[in-house]
Amino acid sequence: MLSDTTFSAIAPGRVCIFGEHSDYLGLNVIPAAISMYIEISCSPRDDHLMDIRYTDVGIKDTFKIDREIEYAHERNYVRSAFNVLRRHGIVPVSGWSMHVRGNIPIAGGLSSSSALAVASVLAYSRMAGEPLNPRAIAELAFQAEVKEFGESGGMMDHYASACGGVIHLTTKAKIEVTRIPASISGLVIGDSGEMKEDTVGDLAEIRNLAERGYSKLARYIENFDQTKAPLEKVQPFLNRLSSREQRVVETTLKNRDLTQRAYDTLKTSNYEPEDLGSMIDQHHVYLRDGLNRSTEKIEEMIRAAKGAGALGCKINGSGGGGTMLAYCPGREDAVSLAIQRAGGTPYEATIAKGAHLNISD
Repeated sequence: MLSDTTFSAIAPGRVCIFGEHSDYLGLNVIPAAISMYIEISCSPRDDHLMDIRYTDVGIKDTFKIDREIEYAHERNYVRSAFNVLRRHGIVPVSGWSMHVRGNIPIAGGLSSSSALAVASVLAYSRMAGEPLNPRAIAELAFQAEVKEFGESGGMMDHYASACGGVIHLTTKAKIEVTRIPASISGLVIGDSGEMKEDTVGDLAEIRNLAERGYSKLARYIENFDQTKAPLEKVQPFLNRLSSREQRVVETTLKNRDLTQRAYDTLKTSNYEPEDLGSMIDQHHVYLRDGLNRSTEKIEEMIRAAKGAGALGCKINGSGGGGTMLAYCPGREDAVSLAIQRAGGTPYEATIAKGAHLNISD
């Protein structure tokens, strides 16, 4: 049924609790949708124009809906979502006004761009009267954000935003989504205010080093598979790789094993918060020391959060700036204050439901 009613498409950001820099390598991940959002408010028009207002930054955009549209610049995700859905036969029959706003820090490692792509796909599908399930929304949003611009990211962010909650993703072949029953509370996000210089380039470099290393290992280890090969069987051959390939390959496999251990822990609701915190700390060590993703400002904020009672902390997203996550059940206020005193901006967050519509009466 075609929509002619004002509505909002809302998509959450996400934190990757375990498995940063893993999904685009075919390794498993555990992300969680959080209570920070991109919202697109949509109202019907009586013409064939999309009139888009990015209210937080004061930017406007318009285009006609009767053809595929060009991109004024890369990463124009509202436009790319329109083109991707159009190729799948999902096209609004009339124009709409769209107001885009959000409270997810940009380039903060919380998937603001993926949430925008997810919200855009959801909005256009509603306009066209073509309901989509979370898997379809995630796949189309991935095409709009990553494939359309030839970038290096994986599908974790889009599935996390579309599905909501805490999930385990198997990413090697067909994506498998498993909801994690454990309740996770006490999350504080700390924004360093440091802008990342080149997220896309960072992802591409790590991916290239890992994939080159995996390819070389396959020459020495029969039937090598980075999703299964035991680390102890890989380590004797690491000296066949360049030093940078060694470091990245070993780190990605350690991350893989830590993610599995965390998944085994979280599959029941009877985990100890201290155990979860310890694993989050270990994940950060791999990201900081193995992939060189942290900064001194992030480290200062983590030390402050730990001193105020956080059980575990890690950098978020591609790293090199942006935000950190503190897991601190019962200590949210104290940890938030400590992050603020360390020069960061704290946000208390809860686990959120996935992308959804709010329909006006």
